[in-house]
Amino acid sequence: MFVVPDDLQGRRADDVLQHWFVGVRRPALRRLLRGGLVELNGQPLMPWRKVRADDVLVLDASVDVDSLPCQDKRAKIEAPSVLYEDASCLALAKPAELPTVPGRQGEASVHDYLVEWFGARDLRVVHRLDRGTSGVLLFAKGREAAQALDVIFRERRIDKIYLALVRGLPRHDEFSVDVPIGRSVRGGRVSLRVGKGARDAVTDFRVVHRWRGFALLEARPRSGRQHQIRAHLMSAGLPLAVDPLYRGAAGVFLSEFKADYRHRRGDSERPLIDRLTLHAAQVSFASPDPAVTARVKVDAPLPKDLRVTLAKLGRFATHDAQENETASP
Repeated sequence: MFVVPDDLQGRRADDVLQHWFVGVRRPALRRLLRGGLVELNGQPLMPWRKVRADDVLVLDASVDVDSLPCQDKRAKIEAPSVLYEDASCLALAKPAELPTVPGRQGEASVHDYLVEWFGARDLRVVHRLDRGTSGVLLFAKGREAAQALDVIFRERRIDKIYLALVRGLPRHDEFSVDVPIGRSVRGGRVSLRVGKGARDAVTDFRVVHRWRGFALLEARPRSGRQHQIRAHLMSAGLPLAVDPLYRGAAGVFLSEFKADYRHRRGDSERPLIDRLTLHAAQVSFASPDPAVTARVKVDAPLPKDLRVTLAKLGRFATHDAQENETASP
């Protein structure tokens, strides 16, 4: 049995089955549907039929799931750490290599792996982290919890803290960026503008540490717009150290800041980190679980790639804040 989650609302049946049976070839799933082997609310489901959230799909008992032909495109990814759990929600340490939910290309996502990791539990997406962003990711347990958490997010009764490794040196230890964010434009980047379609967006920043040419910032978004932190950092002249979409680089390399770096002949230098240098470090909120009376605070430790990068910066890129460097507000 598979309960259609909110984020698959309006999708075709053959799309939805690919989220149920991750890795199984699409033609095989269509054959199941055309053969009447999958039912929707007690009726045979056709491949082109669009489903709704909370629809119940049932696979005929005669189907041997293990014999379905698979496409070996999905890597085995170990279950992430459970950072917090109560009767209403589950908080995971999201791996950087996975998006929260599948994109248009149907790539593997955290959502796809939930059944594999945690069994047939009704875990629902309540917010998202970009592919490349690591850290705290919350899931609701069931419909009522999802609705309650959705209200908490919409009413901004949840506090989120991110750590961002950026290029450039902030002039001030604390600053805010108040720039409206518009709809996504061509290329996947949001627009920063005032006018039709733009929505208010404010992010508060605090400097945690400065190195030569790099800084670690704490970011506290007051709103939850798409790509908000990334776009606001770009507008402040402090792009994420790795973020090609918003004027960051494709990677952080040791040769950028280690003065006596020597390149091995015949080998290309590998980056210390080549994904978004953004980490969802903490969320705090009042849990919908009536048994939890204190405010919940969930912390996600830094993953290895960021820890190593910060350690290398600390060793080889020490920076006197009074040196002549280009500074941003």
